[in-house]
Amino acid sequence: MAENVVPHPFVAIREPAVSAGGGVPVVLLHGWASSSAYWDPLAEKLLAAGMNVWVVDLPGYHPGEILPVGFEWTLDSAAAALAAALEARHSGQVHVVGHSLGGSVALTLAANHPELVATLALVGMVPAPPNEGFRSMLESQWKQGFIDPETKSRCMEAWYGHLSPEDEELLGRGFNVPFEVLGSSGKAAMTGVEPSVPGRVHAPVLVLAGTADRLRTLDQMAAFVKADPRRRLAPIPEAGHSVHWEQPGQCAEALREFWSTSWPAPA
Repeated sequence: MAENVVPHPFVAIREPAVSAGGGVPVVLLHGWASSSAYWDPLAEKLLAAGMNVWVVDLPGYHPGEILPVGFEWTLDSAAAALAAALEARHSGQVHVVGHSLGGSVALTLAANHPELVATLALVGMVPAPPNEGFRSMLESQWKQGFIDPETKSRCMEAWYGHLSPEDEELLGRGFNVPFEVLGSSGKAAMTGVEPSVPGRVHAPVLVLAGTADRLRTLDQMAAFVKADPRRRLAPIPEAGHSVHWEQPGQCAEALREFWSTSWPAPA
C-alpha cells in the first residue's frame, strides 16, 4: 500500500481531570459496524482513574470521512493507518484495547509495529473461526450490496441483547457507515488475522471475555490464552460479546490490574 493512500484515523483524545501519571495513553478500537460511542462507559471509568484515553474511529468510520483513492480495507492497512495516527501524536508506546474487529486490528498492529504497543487487551475476541451462522448471514449481505434491517436487528441482538430505544439508536450508528467500508471491513473481520500474527506479538496480552458471549466462546478464549504464558484471561460474569458496554466497571478494574502488573515489563 502506497504511503499516500494511508489515511490517518480520527482520534478523540480525552484527558482526565486529575492525571494518574505514567504517560501511557489507552487507545480504544471499536468493532465492525460499531460506533466508538460504545466505549463511553468504559472510558469514563478509566478517566476517573486518571488515565489518558484515546478513542479511535477505524478507517472510513468517522462521520463524513472519505478514504483516499486506492485505499483497500484490510487488517494490515487498518493497522498501518492506526500506526501512522499514533506516531503523529505520541513518541512512546500505548496500551491498546480492541473489541471484536478492533481486536484483530490491535493484534496486527502489535505484530507489525511492536515498538508502538506497551500492552494489548482483546475484548470479546481471539483468533478463531467465526460462528458459521453469523458468517452465512453476513455473506448474504455482501452479495446483495447492503445491510438489510433484519440483519442489522439480528446483529444488534447478538452483540447487546435487549436495548432501550435510546441505546439502540446510539449503538446502531455504526451501520450508517457507507457500505463500501462496512463490506470490506466486515470481510476483514470474517477473514481474521494471518496465522503468523499471534506468534509475532510479544507484548503482554489480556483477553476480556464475557462468559455469555455468543460469538467467541469462553473455551476458545481460554485455549488462546493457554498457548502463551504472556497471555491472561479475565472472564466477566453475566456479560456477552460487548462486555465493555455491559460491565464497564469490571472491565476497568481488570484492565488496571493488568497494566499495573505487566507494565513496565520485568527487566
